[in-house]
Amino acid sequence: MPKQKKVAIIGNISSFDKCSITTALPIFAASGGIETYPLLTAIVASRDNDIDSPDYCDLTNNMPTVAEYWRSQQLKLDGLISGFLGSPEQASVVSDILTHCKAQDSLALVDPIMGDHGQMYGSSSPKMVDAMRNLCKHADIIVPNITEACLMLDEPYQPGPYTREYIQDLLVRLSQLGPSMVVISGVWFSKFLSGAAGYDTVDGSFTYAFSKHIKGEYKGVGDVFDSVLLSALLHNMKFRNALQFAVDFTHKSILSQINAEKKNLDMFPYGIDFEMNLPWIIKTFKSDKT
Repeated sequence: MPKQKKVAIIGNISSFDKCSITTALPIFAASGGIETYPLLTAIVASRDNDIDSPDYCDLTNNMPTVAEYWRSQQLKLDGLISGFLGSPEQASVVSDILTHCKAQDSLALVDPIMGDHGQMYGSSSPKMVDAMRNLCKHADIIVPNITEACLMLDEPYQPGPYTREYIQDLLVRLSQLGPSMVVISGVWFSKFLSGAAGYDTVDGSFTYAFSKHIKGEYKGVGDVFDSVLLSALLHNMKFRNALQFAVDFTHKSILSQINAEKKNLDMFPYGIDFEMNLPWIIKTFKSDKT
């Protein structure tokens, strides 16, 4: 029987929404029983709460303690995923953790969550952009959206539709920060398809993964996408196949949410129905023969 893989999940936990650690835990569990080691950055009532909200419990001071305990227990990680971070100080702590992970030859994925649709989130700032740039230097895979890519490259945001030349230029320039694989989400060349683009610095190849475009905004899709992507890569799925699998699973989960709303069943505007599709992940990763 193959040894269970181990993944550290760095992010906040919400008591109401389906996002961040709440989303990642069941996805990794379904992915061939990947063991998870959460490192909480905050406890929030809802992902919509600002970091200055009284319902936002900041755990920055606790993060180094958890990381040091991992080291004392000689925890050997196969992977690490870092999502929303509330401050440059948290990004600095995660950078130190990633440095240790690189020494272990772990696969580290960073989603530099800072904004969308050309606008920075309220928790972001120029200092946060600098901190995320530095964090991405220590990652193996980074997964910004177009807005975050432009922020880290210090260039104006451009709304779509995009061209392959534009996306590939962003991918190559982002790779110069240090990661071996770069993924940009929210890519679309026409109104019919949307998805993600990837660049592998090892062989210099570009890859695109699309699904039929679905109108609307669905919360938590990035957390679902990131978790499935890292799971697939840890199961030795080729980069282009892993990217398409993550896009397909996310698309399928959004459709599950839409169908539930049409039937007036469990309408839930704070996340997508990814749980309904976990059997697909279980079937895919029932062995490492992917």
